[in-house]
Amino acid sequence: MAWILLAALHLLWLYAQGSSAWNHTDISNYWLRSEIGERLLVAYVKASTTKEEWLAAVDQAPGPDPLISIDCSQPDSRAGCLGAEYRGYPSIYLEELDHPTFWYQGPRRAGALLHWMARLARPLVPETLDADALAKFKTADETVFVAYLGEDTAAAAVFADIAFRYREEFSFGTVTDPEVIRAQGLEPPAVVCYKLVDGDTVSLNEIKGPEELDAWIKEASRPVLSELTVLNHQRLLDRGSPMVYVFAPTERERQALRKVLYKFAKNHYDSLTSATVDPFVFPDLMAQLGLEPGVFPAGAVHQLSKDRIYHYPKGRSLSASALQEWGLDVYQGRIKPWTPLGVTTTYEKAEATRTATRRVSIKNIPEVKIRVAGRDEL
Repeated sequence: MAWILLAALHLLWLYAQGSSAWNHTDISNYWLRSEIGERLLVAYVKASTTKEEWLAAVDQAPGPDPLISIDCSQPDSRAGCLGAEYRGYPSIYLEELDHPTFWYQGPRRAGALLHWMARLARPLVPETLDADALAKFKTADETVFVAYLGEDTAAAAVFADIAFRYREEFSFGTVTDPEVIRAQGLEPPAVVCYKLVDGDTVSLNEIKGPEELDAWIKEASRPVLSELTVLNHQRLLDRGSPMVYVFAPTERERQALRKVLYKFAKNHYDSLTSATVDPFVFPDLMAQLGLEPGVFPAGAVHQLSKDRIYHYPKGRSLSASALQEWGLDVYQGRIKPWTPLGVTTTYEKAEATRTATRRVSIKNIPEVKIRVAGRDEL
C-alpha cells in the first residue's frame, strides 16, 4: 500500500503548487502511471506559454485523473519527449496503459482542456438521455449535439458514426422517449446543436444521410468567433468565405479580443469566417500571411477566392467599429492587398476589384491542405 500513499502525496503536491509555479514531474518517476493504473493528462513543455491555463486546469479538474507536466528542456527528459519534439511544444496527451493515446488539438484554455477530458471519458456510443439527464447534458460542454430519434434505428446508426468521428471536439447524446421529444417541440428524427458559448441553438429537422449530417455538424458547430485549432482550420477554410485572423500571444488577450470583436463577428457570421489565433500553436502562420512575427495584436483577412491577403494596420486598436471601418475600406478597394517581396501584382486602376498575378502559398501550415473556393465579400 506504500505506493498509494506515495501517489496521494504526489497529487496533493501537484494541486497545492498549482497556483504559483509549474509542477514538473521528473520523467524518471513516470513509472507512477503504471502503478496507479489511471489515466494521465501529460503536458510536454519547453516554455511557459501554456502555464497559466494549465495550472488553472489543474486547480479546476473535478475528477481523479492526474494532470502532470514534464519539462522537455531538461537533458534527462529528451528521450521521453520525442513525440512532443515532433509535434511541437507544448504537446498535451491523454495517456492510459493498454489504451490509445490521444493528442490534444483544441484551444489552449483550461475549460476547453477539461471538457476534452470529459468527452473522452464518455462511452463511444452516444448515451441515451431521459428528461433530467437531457437538461444537464445541454450545458455539459461548449458544443453539444442531441439527436431526438424515437425508434428510427437508421438515423441512430448515422448519428453514432458522426459522434465517433467528432468525439474529441463535441459531446453527443440521444433521446428516444416520445414524451421527452414532444416536450422539446420536435418531430423525430431531428438533431439540435446547443452552443453554450454563444448561447444559441441550431436545429436539423431531418437526417437524410451521413454526408448531409456531416456537413451540417461542421457548420452548426461553428461559433460566432472561432478559436483556430489544428482540427478546425481546414474546416473553416473549406467554407470559402474570407478568413479573418486575429493573433494574440496569451489566452487572456485572446479572450479580451473575442469579447471586443464578438459583435463584428456576429454581424458578419454568414459572409466571413472570424477566428482568434494562438501564434504558438501556429508558429508559421503569421509569416505565411505576411505579418511581422512577434508584433501583437495583429490581424489579417485572407480572401480565399482570389488568394488576396490584407493586413490590419499595425498599431491600430482592434475594436468592432475599427475593424468594420477598415473592412469597408478593403471592400471598396481603398486598400491594396499585401504583395510578397519579389512578386509582381497588377491592378486595374478603374475598378475596385483587382486581378492579382501572384499566388500566396500557405501550404506549409501544419495539418492544413488548402482548397480555394467561395465568395467575394471582401
